[in-house]
Amino acid sequence: MKFKYFRQQMLLPKEEYIINRWVNIQGTNVLLLSFTVEEDKSCLWVMHKDEEIYVDHANDEPSNEFNDDLWEYRPKTNREKFLRAIEQSKRYKHINIREMEIQGHTVNFDTSSGGALNERNIKAWMQLQHFAEKGLISSDWDEVDVENIFITRYEQVEGQAPLSIDNEKELSITLHIDKDFKQIPIQTSFKLRFGRQNKGTKVIYYDPVLGRENYVFIDEIYSYDVYEDTLKKIEQIEDIQTREELLKNYEKALESVCPRDKYLAVIKYETADDIQFSFMMKDYLEAEPVYNNSSSSIAFVCKSDEIGINGNRVRECVMQPIDKNFNGELEIELFSRYVQLPEEIVYVNKDCCNSSL
Repeated sequence: MKFKYFRQQMLLPKEEYIINRWVNIQGTNVLLLSFTVEEDKSCLWVMHKDEEIYVDHANDEPSNEFNDDLWEYRPKTNREKFLRAIEQSKRYKHINIREMEIQGHTVNFDTSSGGALNERNIKAWMQLQHFAEKGLISSDWDEVDVENIFITRYEQVEGQAPLSIDNEKELSITLHIDKDFKQIPIQTSFKLRFGRQNKGTKVIYYDPVLGRENYVFIDEIYSYDVYEDTLKKIEQIEDIQTREELLKNYEKALESVCPRDKYLAVIKYETADDIQFSFMMKDYLEAEPVYNNSSSSIAFVCKSDEIGINGNRVRECVMQPIDKNFNGELEIELFSRYVQLPEEIVYVNKDCCNSSL
């Protein structure tokens, strides 16, 4: 590696304002390290210890490719892939800090990045060394496994006035945290015929969040022509060049979601407590994952006043492809549910300085 590339891994700020305060954000203890002014950006730096979650990789086969921070394993089924993603989301927590108020200044963040300290993540090691040299890594961290230490950088919105802090004044900070969601596995299978369902049709499942059985009403399972719907929306764009670029990119991406000779199955459901679920086809979950360079996501946004046949707000979930003329029975799995972490305002003052490991 040439030194100019190695230099890019270093943290060499022009200015740095030390914060060194512990706060609790959405249930996670976080150390606010510092705010740096660099050549092309200004950033807030935070560090936290993640949960130590043991995952048995004994039967995993390593791929020939790596991502930035983690050894990439190839799960044998889509179920394994999604369950592992849920486990990793518990460990690799990301906190959405939207805005920081400090000494009367407001700093907005639009980009964040971070990673675990492992042997491939040189940049994270350089960052850790920087903050250790600044005296911000106390002995309380000595017994923490380095692979459970995460450093995250929040970049200030481009074009916003650079921050200037008076070190002689009290360092009062207010953080504005965006809401977030965490996914909880359910894995309850059921069978239903395609089409509209009778009023009161329900699936009973065990809810680990509530600690008891709960149920969800199924209103309908129908097919969705993703190509027709997407192309109609793109054709409404007036700028010809933008329209042609989107058509080219979306058609290729959609092929990774749904073959041209199929439709996507959609399940319409409702719950008394307005829980959001993820439904998937049972055979898809048991199938081997397909990896490619294209990606696309399909989402439905239901009107807040849309009420289903059972008297509750309607939600919809896009599942997997089916034949265009399909009219039989489907084996579906209520794979997971989502729990919302609400927005928070976190006040940081001189008393927020004790170790919280």
